[in-house]
Amino acid sequence: MTEPHLIDGADDSVGGGPAADPRGWALPRTVSVSDLGPLAEPISEHNGQAIAVKPLTNHPGWLAKLYRPDQHPEDADRLDLLISAPGTLPEADRALLYAGTCWPAARIHEAGNPAVGCVIPMAPEQYRSELRRGEFSDRRFVEIDWLAKSDESIRGVGLPPPGFAGRLAACRQLTELATILESLGLVYSDWSFSNAFWSPDQRSVYLIDVDGCQPKKMPDIHQPNWADPLTPPGTDADEYTDRYRLGLLVAKCMTGRRDAHTFHTVAASPWQNQPAVSEVLLDMLLATDRERRPSAAQLNQALNSGPYLRTVPRPTRTALPPLPTQPTQLPIPQPPADPDTAATERESVPPQPPQPGPQVGWILVLVIAVILLFVIASNH
Repeated sequence: MTEPHLIDGADDSVGGGPAADPRGWALPRTVSVSDLGPLAEPISEHNGQAIAVKPLTNHPGWLAKLYRPDQHPEDADRLDLLISAPGTLPEADRALLYAGTCWPAARIHEAGNPAVGCVIPMAPEQYRSELRRGEFSDRRFVEIDWLAKSDESIRGVGLPPPGFAGRLAACRQLTELATILESLGLVYSDWSFSNAFWSPDQRSVYLIDVDGCQPKKMPDIHQPNWADPLTPPGTDADEYTDRYRLGLLVAKCMTGRRDAHTFHTVAASPWQNQPAVSEVLLDMLLATDRERRPSAAQLNQALNSGPYLRTVPRPTRTALPPLPTQPTQLPIPQPPADPDTAATERESVPPQPPQPGPQVGWILVLVIAVILLFVIASNH
């Protein structure tokens, strides 16, 4: 992997000419909407910064991601930096970035708007699978969310369970991609279940929405259950925010858990052949000093059975979060009886003899007393 550097020094030697791109279509780095030809019906609308994502009719496998009109003016420069960034990478890293992300290939412009959107590749077909839901099935992209579930749950929808080897392979690739982004000085901020696809068969992952990356820092993208406890609300996300969220995503995918059990499973150090993984993850998630969080490269090295080389003294950590309490078993409420059902139940129950009530008992006592009086009177 490359040493960290910012993409401000990206190689512009190719200028505005065709960009060398192994994904099958060399196009200028800036294009107009008319250059792209007709656009098909959107496959996604009003999602994040995009108002629509539309396939290019004349270029199968490619999409036009069209932004909201209120984007910042500097977005054009930021997109140009992203498009140029792969040219600064070693060949192996560049190939991995193109294969594992929908990296933008060109900026779309029009008169009066330099950043209409960008051209991105569609995720490969290998990331679609048939998901079984009862008697029905649906072929769709498989989100990495599924790795945060048990192998039994994954098998239950018709996907091959990943086992330890499949989880490890996916997390290795995730951290390789994160290492490349970190080496480019880019903040992603959007590490979560919804922004990566997973191929159970290929044991690979595919990162989406990478066109939103920004150098050094960016507005914090809030995702429920992904808030960094050391990034105050309203402040920008940075590389240390990314490290926390990446660690949380890897911890959930490795353990198949998504609550406080995730942290406790990591702390139990269940991975004998990757002995450093638990320590790296715990420092990413629990270090009290956010700047002492390990890097993506350190996590990737640990996942590849490497050592964890950290500074001394070790980072201090917060305590493990408390485990959720077991829910109290409440009595199951009974539904009101259906009149027909109640009648049927009454007919099926044999009649019971009536039980004497308290008034019947007193009457019997009085009757016996009267009889005794008559007997005594007759004897006198």
